[in-house]
Amino acid sequence: MKAFYETREGTLFVGPMTRYPFPLHVHEMLELAYVMHGECLMQIDGETYLLKEGDLAINFPLVPHAFEQLSTDVSGFTAFFLADSISEFSNTFHTLLPVSPVLRAEAVPKEVIYAIDRLMEHPGTEHYPTRLAYLHVLLAHVLDKMEFRPAEQMNEKGLADRVVKYIFDHACENITLTTAAHGLGISESHLSHLFSQQFHINFRRFVNAIRIDKAESLMRDPTMTLTAICYACGYENMRTFRRAFVRETGLLPTAYLQKMRGENTLTANFDA
Repeated sequence: MKAFYETREGTLFVGPMTRYPFPLHVHEMLELAYVMHGECLMQIDGETYLLKEGDLAINFPLVPHAFEQLSTDVSGFTAFFLADSISEFSNTFHTLLPVSPVLRAEAVPKEVIYAIDRLMEHPGTEHYPTRLAYLHVLLAHVLDKMEFRPAEQMNEKGLADRVVKYIFDHACENITLTTAAHGLGISESHLSHLFSQQFHINFRRFVNAIRIDKAESLMRDPTMTLTAICYACGYENMRTFRRAFVRETGLLPTAYLQKMRGENTLTANFDA
């Protein structure tokens, strides 16, 4: 299974919505999806929503979500941005979760549609101040239409959010199912059940996915050696690090470095 934790570079991206299924994953950024034509089935925080033309979904940081099914004619708009990109709303993004992450077409204000149209005219990474301004307008109207609950609210969905955040914060330490359960104040069996039933991935694989994701980021720093990266990501030795890296990326760490630097790519050899 590919890494459950997804990294997205930059602080703000706007562009067309995916037209293909995307498996269950989490990332630090907020994600907006607005359906212009067709429909898609989206899972957010353990609930499944059918999004039709004119519907909008917002996914808060570190909330598991997936695009499960999309019609052949689907098209739409998506935006990814960091919670602190707009300081006025950052406290909301860090401390609250929407009771329902979906606004149906009839509830989406015309100002939101106008802002989306303008954002679609300025896709990619250029025109950052303009895109940020329209995103501000969009969020002001979307959040005004939503009801929120405290992110730490102790129900099963609130617990899942806490679990993801806790493991993301501690993945590069000497973390185990036992220490994570203790840190979260729940039983090991409850934590294990949460991973198998809601996240569909075992605990160790989830931790490794986050560690390897961090390793990939550290490899962009030319001052970091592979040994230093290995220990920084919580591995006790290079052999374990190499095995985990190959499992998640299909390449040895050395080959991945060469690929990043435009050199000849080495073929992954698991027993190397």
